[in-house]
Amino acid sequence: MSPLVQKRAQETYAPQHDRQTKKVKERVFKGGITKGEKGIYFMALIAVVFAAYLILSNYAAMYSLNHEMQQTETQITQQQSINDGLSLQVKELSDPERILYIAQNDLGMKLNDQSVKVIHGNE
Repeated sequence: MSPLVQKRAQETYAPQHDRQTKKVKERVFKGGITKGEKGIYFMALIAVVFAAYLILSNYAAMYSLNHEMQQTETQITQQQSINDGLSLQVKELSDPERILYIAQNDLGMKLNDQSVKVIHGNE
């Protein structure tokens, strides 16, 4: 038998089993960052930046309030010293001997002891 006849005989008698294999490409992880990881990193970065913004803005607000408080305390102490000086001046000017001296020498008034009435603050 010739090789051509043998080939035809095999084709008719023996069914050919052509196995077709599907080539499946396996994904090989190259060590890069996936899209999901990029999204997670991006969201984490936004959260860190937002937290830093909140912390810095609160710190700035606290600093400005503290500065205003110190200025107000300084103004209060200055006003207290002015008030203390004025109250001392009022005590000096309201001294009865001084008033009597001005009344007698500058205004020409005379003291009449019979018409003087003493009033006590307790009654």
